[in-house]
Amino acid sequence: MQNKSAAVKPVVLNFSQEEKGKIIKVLSQYSKKKVSAPFEEKRWLIAGCTVTLYKTGKLVVQGKQCKKVANEILKKMLSKEELILGIDEAGRGEHFGNFTIAAVLADKNKMRELRDSKKIKKLEEKTKIVEENSLASVTVSFSPEFIDEARRAGLTMNELQKRFINIAPELFKIPGKTFKVRVDGSPLKGCDAEFIVGGDDKCPVIGAASVLAKSAREKSPNKNQRKTWKSRLL
Repeated sequence: MQNKSAAVKPVVLNFSQEEKGKIIKVLSQYSKKKVSAPFEEKRWLIAGCTVTLYKTGKLVVQGKQCKKVANEILKKMLSKEELILGIDEAGRGEHFGNFTIAAVLADKNKMRELRDSKKIKKLEEKTKIVEENSLASVTVSFSPEFIDEARRAGLTMNELQKRFINIAPELFKIPGKTFKVRVDGSPLKGCDAEFIVGGDDKCPVIGAASVLAKSAREKSPNKNQRKTWKSRLL
């Protein structure tokens, strides 16, 4: 028999540091509650739910009506669709397994439950969120054997990633639809995209790409060693 008294799972939304001011303004009409820890910035009581804003930009909604309250907060926070093509990779610095890169096209408002995959415990659950809410996605995996061949030919990991970044936007072009291309990490020359250091924790759609890239790498049965891992061609 199902336990009807089981606690409802909280809803976690993620916002940038720039968006925190707007959150506070939007929620200022509700009853305030006292914060219980130094890393909490504000707390409110909304329709019987406790809503906590953390200094990182994470917003946690707890209570029986948490999904409804979270949706209402999103409606107040977000005025229009903002399409982003987020790109991230996994396995660059590893000495084994695939190097995977993913691109996700989505309205960033629908990816608010995502952050950097390194901070995500239930990867399969987050992968499902990406698949259900993205307009399109693509993931490419470079095997250890391919990486070794590429390095011996003088190609770096940056070159492989640059190729993907330049090709990916062409796959998602639709007349009348525009989107911004945002990539996690430091800028790569020859790429027409906005690079964000720590972007997988700052941009929800890059976070979505981070989830798919890590998921694809973890699911791959190829865990072979990269023989050129310590070479000068890194």
